[in-house]
Amino acid sequence: MGNKFSKILKKSASSPSINVQEDSDFRYSNGRRYHNVESVKYPLPNDDEELDRLHQQHFLLRYVWQRNFAAPVKHILNQNGSKVLDVGCGAGSWMFEMASDYPNTQIIGLDISPIQPSEIKPQNVSFVKANLLNGLPFENNTFDYIFQRFLVTAIPKDSWADVINELTRVLKPGGYLELVEINPIPFQMGPVTSQYLIAVEKMLKQRDLDSQVAYKLRLCFEQQDNLENITEEKNRLPYGPKAGKLGQAAAENSRLVLSNSKPFLLENMKISSEEFDNNLDISAKEFCEFDSYHDTFCVYARKKES
Repeated sequence: MGNKFSKILKKSASSPSINVQEDSDFRYSNGRRYHNVESVKYPLPNDDEELDRLHQQHFLLRYVWQRNFAAPVKHILNQNGSKVLDVGCGAGSWMFEMASDYPNTQIIGLDISPIQPSEIKPQNVSFVKANLLNGLPFENNTFDYIFQRFLVTAIPKDSWADVINELTRVLKPGGYLELVEINPIPFQMGPVTSQYLIAVEKMLKQRDLDSQVAYKLRLCFEQQDNLENITEEKNRLPYGPKAGKLGQAAAENSRLVLSNSKPFLLENMKISSEEFDNNLDISAKEFCEFDSYHDTFCVYARKKES
């Protein structure tokens, strides 16, 4: 799905051309660029190196799930004038492919940082800079379909119910809401990898983030009175020799996540900066040797008619 556009995205993943930027949008630390919103807990940078990883992560997840979406919305996406919201759109990989596959649909990407490429932006794509945690800048019943993926490291533990309420508010009756999340702590870890992931868990707790929210999404949907036909799907993001090139790509992506989180992880690890870097390659090998894997979940539902 969207293979013709994937090649364009890969070529432009490091393009400096982005949505309107201002100096106040970013802060810089140890040579890396980060968002500059104090209330947001998201720890990863948003520079070109991280944008490359986000593009790779998108292609990886598309391969794991063999699709870009699960909700039964093809008929909606093929209608002229349909409106889709991609929440936390990041580098824009998902929405660019969707815009290419469904040119009759208007797709809006929302993120706290204006980091999306603009030179190759399809005509049916636009971006809005906003903080989801402060509410969405849209009227009630605006969108036919809303998609959100991997905000486990951005939404505080006690804010998920409010976020889902807000997403439901701007969804049209009869429209669909779809969330995809991951347990960031893999299963069957090796000893070196375990050191990193213990630090990851500590970092998430310190930021009031819930590493287990993927297992709670269905319940969050069920607690929203306006959602019906709730469906949950579970899948594994695998490593190891049985996963072939997929496993190698997953291991490299995880290595980059750990590397890009280094300033925060070192605070909870009793090792030197040099040892941290040297152990990354060992960890990448352990992901494969121990057949490690992540649980990923997709939950979608329809908003009840008025």
